[in-house]
Formats: sequence, structure tokens, C-alpha cells
Amino acid sequence: MNDFFGKNLGWKIFSLVIAIGLWFIVINIKNPEETMTFTIPVEIQNMDKLTSRYDIVISNLDEIENKTISLNIRGTRLTLEKLKNNRRYLDVIKATANLELFRHTKATEVNKIPIEITFSDEYRGLIFEERNQIRYLDVVLENKKTITKPIQVETIGQIEEGYVVLEPKLNPGEVILTGAQSLINKVDIVKVIVDVSDITNNQKVAQAEPKVYDKQGKEIKDIEKNIDIIEVNIGVGKKRKVSLIPQIQGTYAENYISTGIKIEPEEIVIVGSKEIVDGLTQVQLSTIIFEDLDETTTFKPDIILPPGVRRWDSSENKVSVTIEIKKQIVREFKIPTSKLTLRTDKQFKYISKEVTLYLQGIESEVQRITVNMLLGSIDVSGLKEGRHKVPIAFNIPKNIKQVGESPVVEIELIESAEEQEPDEEEQPEQGDAP
Repeated sequence: MNDFFGKNLGWKIFSLVIAIGLWFIVINIKNPEETMTFTIPVEIQNMDKLTSRYDIVISNLDEIENKTISLNIRGTRLTLEKLKNNRRYLDVIKATANLELFRHTKATEVNKIPIEITFSDEYRGLIFEERNQIRYLDVVLENKKTITKPIQVETIGQIEEGYVVLEPKLNPGEVILTGAQSLINKVDIVKVIVDVSDITNNQKVAQAEPKVYDKQGKEIKDIEKNIDIIEVNIGVGKKRKVSLIPQIQGTYAENYISTGIKIEPEEIVIVGSKEIVDGLTQVQLSTIIFEDLDETTTFKPDIILPPGVRRWDSSENKVSVTIEIKKQIVREFKIPTSKLTLRTDKQFKYISKEVTLYLQGIESEVQRITVNMLLGSIDVSGLKEGRHKVPIAFNIPKNIKQVGESPVVEIELIESAEEQEPDEEEQPEQGDAP
């Protein structure tokens, strides 16, 4: 052994140095040090703790939840290749952003959360070239806001002509929305979309997802909903226009009458099953009851619809029925007998100088009547000479009624002009004289 170390020791040491040098040369040629770029996802820490403890939300969550950064890692080729194989670097290199490092800001300001880069123990010798450069995760935090909105239904698809889509029933009918205040303030409506083209037996039950929209009709996605699916019960019905029939039960005050009944509207549009709607042409109103009515009055009766039928053109279940009332009077008219019309070939004279006529009607209409408007005529055909009381037929204006005893006139028919000379006081009249 001593001979081994003692002989040619210098050459042996020289050879060892040469060998080590050659080893380093080979290593540097076969496994040189180089730089490789890796894309690392950023892990967000303590997000749930942040939002629950401080009642705030991350308004740009969609931007940061899939955030990645690129790192330029320097190391030997074999080490870097080992990291690259099977994406092992995802387990070795970690990029984390701890949201507990946030600060309270306005909704328009950005929280810059530092991103920490770490390596597993076996790769601590790796160096990333940006180690002296701090990277940040830009986080926008806002106060949390919660609102409740009713859910609306939008229908698509065609239905049979003459049919309409009925009011749907939703379960549940509203949704609770939670999110960033700026997003919640943009919410206009929440709706589901249901296709009605495939409705059978006039009814359909569908499962639908409520979606949130702003005033421009753009969907808002980054809002939490307390429900994901609702049940929509929707149907179709046949529509038809029908007239309204009032039912009136009442009395009018003395000397007052009804001059007309006005219904507003006179017709409505109803909707229901074909079997029921096809048999309806008119719909009755609830009974209007009154006593001693003495002025024009408007009533509000209900529309009486069969089960399963409802009004389509309005949600109002009442209509206006106006009963027009006007006062009547009785007026006395003195009609000179000289204004009566009598057609006869005989001579005659009136014993009565005038007759009395009583007319009843609406006060304003009766007051417009004059004596000259009341044309009376008598018929003496078949009567012989002598005195007679003859009824008078008057031409009464429309809507005016003759009341009291029917007026009569006493008249004397004279045998002939040659047989009897009239005295000065009682001159006979000729036929056809009014």
C-alpha cells in the first residue's frame, strides 16, 4: 500500500485533477445550466375567510381565479427537464396570493396583493430570474349587497292561431341575489326562457334556470343566486270577444225615469279552455240593486265568469254601468179647437172653444213643446147630423206620453146650408177647415 502511494505520487495527483476536470467538462456539455420558462397558476388563499368575515366580495373574481404568471427558472438541463416532464413543476413551484393582506378601498380602486413564489425542499436550489421583482395580484373588493327580485317568464316558439299564453305559475317565484354592490345595482330583471311550441293538452311543466339581466338586456353572470332551477307551469287558452249583459233590480223615485244604460266597456276579451269559451257569446254582470233612484249613477258590478275562464284584455274584474236618470213633468196644454183638423163634406161647428191636453216627459223635452207643434185631428165619418163628442188624435212628439183623460171635442154637424141659416154668434164651419 505504501508503495502505491509512494511511487509516482505526483503523476497520480495530476491524473486525478485531469479526471475531475474532464468530468466537469462532460457535465457542462451534457447537462449545462440554462433557463426555462414555466407558466404557474396563482393560488388564492383565504378568499372565503375574507368574504365571510368582512362582508365584502371580489368583483373581478372572473379575472383572477384563473390567473397565471410566467417564471424564468435557471438550473441544469436535467433538472429543468425533470420538472417539465409530466408537468411536475406544478407540484414543485407554487405561486400564492394571500387575500388577508388586503386593504379597504373604493370599488374603483385596486388591491395589489403580493404573489409569493416558493419551491419544494428538493428544488430549493433553483433560481427564478425575477426573484427581485415583486409581482402582484390585482384584486377589486366591494361591499356585498343582497336583493330579492321576482322572476319573469319570456316565452319563445309559436302557438296555434287564436290561442294565447296564459299567466305562468312559478315555484319559487322570486330569487335572492348576492354580489358586488356595483353589479347588484345594475340588475334590471331576472327571467327564465320557456319554449311554448311543444305544449300539449294546453299545459306544460318545465325546469328553467333564472338568469340576471341589466337594462340593456346583457346577462350579468358574477352574481350569486340562492336557487339554480325553478319549476314553470305554463299553459295556453283560446280567446274570444264577448258582450256584457247588466242585471238591474231597482226602483226609481216618483216622476223619475231611466233614459239609458251605458256599459263601459261593452265588450271584453276572455280566455279559457276551448270547450268553455266556444259556448260563450255574452257574459252577465253581478246584479245592480237600488231603490228610489233620482239621479244619474254609475255602478261597478263584477264580471261573472265561469270557472277556468278569465279576462284577457285587462286584469280589472269590474266594469262601469251608468244608469241615466231624468226627471219627468206633466204639462197642460190648451189647444184651440180652431187648430184641429177635420175632413168632411158636411157643415159643422165646434161647441167647445178649446180642449185640454196633458203631456208627460222629461222636463227639458216637455218645455220645448209649443201649441203649434201639437197637431190634432178628429174623425166624424159615420156620424149623423147633430151634436157629438168626438175624441181627438194628437201627433205627440217622440219620447212624450199623453196622460190623463183623452181629450174630446164637442161638435155639431149641420144638415145642410139651405135648411138652416146660421145666426151671427154660431157660424157653421166648412169641412177641411182647420
